[in-house]
Amino acid sequence: MKKIFLILLLAKFACASDIQDQIHKYKWDNVDVTWLSDDRFPTYDITFYFADGALSDGTKKGLTSLMFNLLDAGTNRFSKQEIVDNLEYYGVTTGSHVVHEYSTFSISGLTKDLGPTIKKVCHLFNDSTFPEAEIDKAKKSILTSMKNVTSNHGALAGLAFREVSMAGTPFVYPVEGKMKTISKLHRNDFRNKLHYFNKEVKKKIYITGPESTLNIKNIILTECGWSNEAKFVRDVSYETPKKEHTIHLVTVPKANQAQIVLGKFLGRGEFEEFEKLSVSSEFLGGGFTSLLMNELRVKRGLTYTVSAFAGGQKDYGRSLIRTFTKEETTAELIKVVKDVLSTINISDEEVNRVKNSMKGAYPFQFESSSRFLSEILFLDHLDKGYTRLFNFNKNIDPISASDVKNTIERVFPVNEMDILVLGEKKLLKDLKKLGNVKVHDYKDFL
Repeated sequence: MKKIFLILLLAKFACASDIQDQIHKYKWDNVDVTWLSDDRFPTYDITFYFADGALSDGTKKGLTSLMFNLLDAGTNRFSKQEIVDNLEYYGVTTGSHVVHEYSTFSISGLTKDLGPTIKKVCHLFNDSTFPEAEIDKAKKSILTSMKNVTSNHGALAGLAFREVSMAGTPFVYPVEGKMKTISKLHRNDFRNKLHYFNKEVKKKIYITGPESTLNIKNIILTECGWSNEAKFVRDVSYETPKKEHTIHLVTVPKANQAQIVLGKFLGRGEFEEFEKLSVSSEFLGGGFTSLLMNELRVKRGLTYTVSAFAGGQKDYGRSLIRTFTKEETTAELIKVVKDVLSTINISDEEVNRVKNSMKGAYPFQFESSSRFLSEILFLDHLDKGYTRLFNFNKNIDPISASDVKNTIERVFPVNEMDILVLGEKKLLKDLKKLGNVKVHDYKDFL
C-alpha cells in the first residue's frame, strides 16, 4: 500500500496542483475540517487537532500528555478492557501526541467500521472517568520508564540538553512531566483537563480516505461532548533569554563513553527559513558524506556517527549537533567541532550535491497518506500555506554556498551554543580546559 501511494505521490509532486485539488476544506459549526481525498483503499485516517498542549498544565506538569493517553482507561459504561477489546475487534489504531503548543488524537481503521468506531471514540471524550486503578497503573509504568532511561545514555542526554538549552523559556519543562510531578496527579485533575479541552479549546479535524468518511460529521457534532463555543488558541509570549556560553556536565555512573550535544534555543526570527535550515543542517551533519562526519569519523576516528538538525515549531526552534565518543577523546571532539564551525569553507558544488540528494529523498517522507496529512496539519498549525510542501525542490534551488555558511554561523554560533556532555565525573578536569563548566546530576532531569 505504501509503495503504491509513494509512486502516485512522486507523480503528483511533478504537478502540485493535482494533489492540491484533493485537499478540501469545510466548516462543521466551529470546527475546521480538512479532507484529503483518497479512495484507493477502504481505509481512513483521522486526526483531531487541539489548539493547546502542555503549556496548559501550569503546576501539574505532564497532565495533558497523560490525560490523552488515559482516554481509554474507562467510562461510566465500559471498563478499559471492554474498550480495548471493542477497538481491537474493529482493527482500530488510536494514538495521541502532545507538544507544548498543541495536541492531537488520531484514529485509523477500515471505512466499513467508521461509524461505530467514531461513536466509541466520541464516547471516550464525552464520558471518560479515569478510574483510580488505571491511573495508578499508568503512573507506575511512566515512573518505571523514567528510571529505565538511565540505561539509555543517548536518550538521557537528549532529555537533559532540552532542559538546559530551553532554560528561561516557557518550553523548558518536558511535556511528559518528571517523576516528582507525575506522582502528584490525581483523578480530578484528569477530569478537569478533559473538560477544558472539550469545552474551551479550539479544534480542527484532519481526514484522509474516501468521501464516505465525511459522514462522521453528525456523530462528531452531537456525541463527542465538544462545545461549539470552544475558541481558545494557545498564544505564547516570551523574550529569548541571553545566556553565557556554558559546558554542562551531566554525571552518570559507569558510563563507557561520553554523549555530546551542542546547540542553542532559536527564538522568533531565527528559525523561520525552513529551506535554508534544512539544507544547512543536512550539509553539516546529514549523512556519511556530511562535513562533520568527514571531520570526526573519516579523518580522525573520534566517533561512529554524528547528526545535525535545525528547525522550529510555531513559537520557537532549536539547533542540535549530537554525537558520542570515548571519554578520553571528549575534549578533542568538542575542539574539532568548534574548529569546523569556526572555519567553514563551502563551495557551490558541495551545496548542489546536498540539494540534489535532498530533492531525491524528499517525497519519500510522505510514503503514506496519513504522513502527508500530518504535514498539512503542521503547516496549518504554523499558519503557513502549503507552498513549502509542494515547492520544496524549487525553493531550495536558489540556496547558495554563502547562504549555507551564513545560516550555519547564525544557528550554530560557536561562542553562544550550550554544550552538554553526559558521562562520568572524571571528565570535569578536561572539560574545564575548554571553558566554564556546570555540573548536574542526571537525576535532576528525571
